Amino acid sequence: MYDCVLTVERDKKGNYIYLSNYIPLNSTKNNRFDFDMSNDKDKDAALRLCPPFSTVMDKCGSMFSNGRFYVQDKDGNEKETPDYRKIRTLLRRPNLLQSGRQFNKEVEICLKTFGRCPVYLFRATRKSIPESMWIIPPSLLHQETTGKLWNQTDINEIIGRAYIEWGGEKIVLEDWEYVVISESTARIDASASEIKYRSITDSLSTPVNNWMAQMAARGNLIINGGPKGILCNDDKSDFGNYTLDKEEEEELNRTFKNKYGIAGKKLPILVTRKASLKWIPLSYNTQQLMLHEESKSCREDICNAIGLNSNIFVSNSTYDNYENAKKAAYQDLIIPDAENYTEALASAICPEGIYIKLDYTHIDCMQQDKQASANALDSAANALTKLIGDNVITPAEARTEIASYIDINPDNPKGDFKNTGNEQFGEE
Repeated sequence: MYDCVLTVERDKKGNYIYLSNYIPLNSTKNNRFDFDMSNDKDKDAALRLCPPFSTVMDKCGSMFSNGRFYVQDKDGNEKETPDYRKIRTLLRRPNLLQSGRQFNKEVEICLKTFGRCPVYLFRATRKSIPESMWIIPPSLLHQETTGKLWNQTDINEIIGRAYIEWGGEKIVLEDWEYVVISESTARIDASASEIKYRSITDSLSTPVNNWMAQMAARGNLIINGGPKGILCNDDKSDFGNYTLDKEEEEELNRTFKNKYGIAGKKLPILVTRKASLKWIPLSYNTQQLMLHEESKSCREDICNAIGLNSNIFVSNSTYDNYENAKKAAYQDLIIPDAENYTEALASAICPEGIYIKLDYTHIDCMQQDKQASANALDSAANALTKLIGDNVITPAEARTEIASYIDINPDNPKGDFKNTGNEQFGEE
């Protein structure tokens, strides 16, 4: 086993630790399982190195980017004044490198990963509409606190200085030059110099580390899994003790390496020096070790943490289950995030009285089920007809109730009622 030792380390207590090439105990750049998901830099690394984490976040971002922007007044009306047009132009093209959909996708990925998304606002004055918007990587934005909190009435009395750490410099920001869109809890500690944020993804260190560890284990079983089997004596005759000479043994080794080598290298086998041989496989079965189960478990833990229905990733899911999972994702996750985002963004960039809305009603899974609507209308009409016949309600009251099922004006019918048996819903 000495030739399997890569290095020898010594801990603080003087104990020697032997590191083998069969077990990846290191935490190298592309093969690590020591993620601390309460750390922004480790979250950023998990987006690059942990596929279950990155695919879930990317899915959220893709769904979020399907929203359509509307710039409205308080009554939901769109206008064609210069301010409205400039805001719409900004939302369609936030900066030189991104479209509105690309920008929104990155916003949602930041929100779900880090619990917040800082946005730099390039504007001429405090009150002007920004010329462009850029997402600031959360790990680069620092908000230094004044140590005060409870009795303050201005944000500058809480945040003493904010800056972007960029290229070895600190780019100081005024309070009107950035906005932090947040869904996490800001942690302001009198003893700490910076505001910290706590988000639900802080709890995902174990699932991410477990997934990385099982992938490292699977890779090592394939590449550095040790001997694949043993050739041993199978001769039960009187010649059973005949042994191979050195050249015969080496030739046998070369033959098996060339024939059974996989994964781009010739894996070692063990050979006895007996003439009559049999092959005893030494396999490390990843199915029996249930390493593959960690992929599903990790993805489900991440989905459960952020509130996403994991059925959206099930490849053999039925159409109805998949559509219901998508609808639930929009209703429970995407739309609430969109409302939070547009409220914060409008407050930061819009003049008084202008609001931003992200709409998802055009998405297929969000369309109202026509058959279900027709059945509900039919049931309501039959019930209301009976109530009118029993003199419980009037036709006018019935029309008011029907207006919640179909788009009609109870007080101003269109066209004339005809004597088709439904005249009870008309004017008496």
